[in-house]
Parts: sequence; C-alpha cells; structure tokens
Amino acid sequence: MKRSSLSASQLSMAKSLLKQAIHYQQEVAKSLELIERAAPVLWRGQIKPGNIVTIGTNPSAREFLTKDQTLLEKERASLYIRDTTVANDQKDEDHLENTIESYCTYFQRDTAYRRWFGKENGGKLEAFMNGLGGSFYASDHYTPVVHMDVFPYATYKKMGQIPSKEKWLQSDFLHELLRDTLRLLKPSLLVILGKEHCRRLSEKDHLFSLREVTFSTEYPDARYQLGYYSDQRIPLIGLHYKPSEQFVGLGNKQDINGVSHGTYGSRAVLYELGQELNEHLKSQER
Repeated sequence: MKRSSLSASQLSMAKSLLKQAIHYQQEVAKSLELIERAAPVLWRGQIKPGNIVTIGTNPSAREFLTKDQTLLEKERASLYIRDTTVANDQKDEDHLENTIESYCTYFQRDTAYRRWFGKENGGKLEAFMNGLGGSFYASDHYTPVVHMDVFPYATYKKMGQIPSKEKWLQSDFLHELLRDTLRLLKPSLLVILGKEHCRRLSEKDHLFSLREVTFSTEYPDARYQLGYYSDQRIPLIGLHYKPSEQFVGLGNKQDINGVSHGTYGSRAVLYELGQELNEHLKSQER
C-alpha cells in the first residue's frame, strides 16, 4: 500500500481517530442499521497545507451498495469495505492503513461519488467550490478540498428518514471526533453544507461562530452565514443550501427576481455563487 500521502505523525493520529470511530461504530450499530462491513469515513481527499474542508451529513449508501442493496465488489466501492468484523478491524494495522489510504486517494479513483460531488470541472458541489477557489480534484489552479461528515457511518436509510437522527447528529463523541479530525486536516477555510448543520454546530460548540444570515445579491434564496472556527479564527462559511442536491430543499419555486430554484443548481450559477462568497470572504479580511 502506498503510504507516502501522510507523514508518520499524521498517520499515527489518523489511526488513533479511526480506532475510536470503529469502537463507537459498535455502539451505534446496536441502535441503527449501518451498512455491514462499511468502514467509518473520517474524510475524503488528500491532506495538504491550506486545505478547504467541507462538512456534510454522512456517507451515501450508494458508495457501498448495488441497486439491489448488496455490497459492491471491492474494486467498485468508493470506500473501504472490511473483510473482517468490526472488532478485528480495529486491531489490524493493515486494515487501518488501507482504510486511511482509501480516504486520501478517494478523488483520484474512478469510483468517487461524482453524482454528489460533481465531476472535475463539472457541476454540483465541485462547481461551487471552483467558484470559491477550490477543487476536490488535483489542480494547479485551485486550493485542494477535503470533505468530511458529521456522522461518518453509512446507513441503509437516508439520515433524513431516521427518526432518531438528532440523537446521532448531536452525539458528544462524534462532535469531539469532528473536532479532532479538523485538527488533523488543518483547514484554511471551512464550509458547512446545509442550514440544519449550521444550526447544530453553532449551538453545540462555541468554536463554530456564525454571524447574521446574508442573501446572495443575484440569487436571494441562496442564503449563508460567515464567521470563524476556533480561537485560530479559521474563516467559516455556513451555507443554508446544499449545492450537491440541486437546491432540492428550496422546492420548485421562483425567487423574487423570477429565477427558478432549478436554475440555482446549474454549474454556471453554482460557480457564480462560489465567486460571490469568495469576494465576501476577501472583503471580511480587509
């Protein structure tokens, strides 16, 4: 396995975090139907100085399962699928390192979940991040972007369909895990994806400081908040929409300018929204 993507200290920290996540996974599995043999997903993307980090909900079942709900063959899966039980996996150094390598090489492989992240130079979240100055894919022109989730476990049902989702999305353990993972990733900018996560994270943790809601100039239903994360004052953007989901949360309405929310989901508009946020961030720094 290629291990050059992380330094020895980074790999040691990553393995410690993964062991903790695997241990907690055994507790979660008692109450939630997690996808069997799907490893926790602490992040996706290469860890490089000055990363931008996006924060979402949880890994999609589509990264591990076929349409008939059976496990994908390993070479077709987006992320790491275990050979063994959770307990054994926690103790196996090769499995730990292979899992971590699957995080680091995620966007370098053809199996990345492009239906959600978008293709290189394509739409969805990638388009927004391009406008913001970043990319999930290798580029000399953009800042590298890493994605992580509040709930790092894949479930058969979507989180929105799980009655006890608030309990898990506000777990003290998972919040500490998120904090510790951010210490490993060392972002230069954080982007929270979705109004509900803006609320949860800012209410749960004083390190997430968000100011008043702001409206996009040209696309007023694209709302967001700016702020800072931690005492290091890492710039923070809290989006009240999810670029990857084509503004599904906004419905099929039109904004006050007569622009449909469907238009908001185009690459051109997502790129423009990212550019507007980038300019707002720069003005904040002046």
